[in-house]
Amino acid sequence: MKKDIKLTYLKKATKFLTKNTHILLEAQVDELLINFIKKKYYNIDINIDFKQMKGKYSDVYRIRKGDVRIIVRLIDDEIIIEAIITDIGFRGDIYK
Repeated sequence: MKKDIKLTYLKKATKFLTKNTHILLEAQVDELLINFIKKKYYNIDINIDFKQMKGKYSDVYRIRKGDVRIIVRLIDDEIIIEAIITDIGFRGDIYK
């Protein structure tokens, strides 16, 4: 069953992308998220580094791209998969 994908960027993530266009572009983040969703929901063999968080953040995933981490919350509905990009940042600052 094919589902639509909706990507939502929160203000904090948008601010990081605006300041760091030389490191990561929004189009690259979109491509990473689509590949992540393909691997997680459709079991397509794509090389992407993601991990589910633990504890109270068990519904949150982190995607690694070099020194940058993308924190994503997925909401799976019958018709649409919504990926909410809550934060993007460097590995030393993202988990604080």
